[in-house]
Amino acid sequence: MSDEPIRIAPTEWEVLEILWAEAPLSAAEVFEKLPPDTEWTVKTVRAFLDRLIQKQAVTRYKVHGIFVFEPMIERSKSLRWESRSFLDRFFCGNPVSMISHFLEQEQLSEHDLARLQKLLEKSEQRLQNRDRGEP
Repeated sequence: MSDEPIRIAPTEWEVLEILWAEAPLSAAEVFEKLPPDTEWTVKTVRAFLDRLIQKQAVTRYKVHGIFVFEPMIERSKSLRWESRSFLDRFFCGNPVSMISHFLEQEQLSEHDLARLQKLLEKSEQRLQNRDRGEP
């Protein structure tokens, strides 16, 4: 599998989330795991799965005469691609601009702020370790 980003539409992402959690699944099983208010049909799910196969994000094979589907890409890698794409499109690739925007525009709880502080401290520690030649 290439390291090239695969563009995943929001609807396809919903299908992939189900497969990442429980693959291999048939199209009917994916359909059954969708939220009850989804207006898709099994045929719609199959169409999304076909698109994901064409993009080489999903593979299919037969088990007992029924096609089942499995992701070919890791969720973490897809998330990195999508995050990078979002950052590039909306914040000119600058993570500080994005974080600043969210800090200024969103109401964060004390818990959220404490979590962010811990993440910043971990990042700072990794940077210091790297500067000292430590892993």
